[in-house]
Amino acid sequence: GKVYIGNTGSACELGHIPVLGFTDSCGCGKKGCLEQYASANGLVRVAERYIAAHRDVATKLDLNAGFTAKDVCDAAKAGDAAGIAAVEQSMKLLGKAMAAVACVMDPEVFVVGGGLSKAGSIIIDTAAKYYKEYAFHASRETEIKLATLGNSAGMYGGVKMVIG
Repeated sequence: GKVYIGNTGSACELGHIPVLGFTDSCGCGKKGCLEQYASANGLVRVAERYIAAHRDVATKLDLNAGFTAKDVCDAAKAGDAAGIAAVEQSMKLLGKAMAAVACVMDPEVFVVGGGLSKAGSIIIDTAAKYYKEYAFHASRETEIKLATLGNSAGMYGGVKMVIG
């Protein structure tokens, strides 16, 4: 019933779990943070790399014109191989990170927010598939759902903490 903030106030920053060694630089100053791959910008980055490495795969995603995370998710929903591969790669990392967190925190629910959450079920369903694959048996059925407050959740939470 209370927000867990941890010792220094930085608890539950799943986006800064290191997931891919020392690769992409994060805004926090570290490299390989989850949000570099499983956020809206991260999904675009993963898709760009996939397309560049798999030039033989037909896709509607155009590296020259640029595209958004919504474009990647829409492409995946339409059966586009590059879109599907990018969503799978990104959400595999998210599912794996959530499984690691569940071993320590055993949450009742994971709530996925941020820009990527706007894509809806394709994100949740794919992350949940990988979460179930990697999760400890006791927490395998932990619910994963979309944040209803979107990017405003932090603001609402802050206000709730102040006014009680």
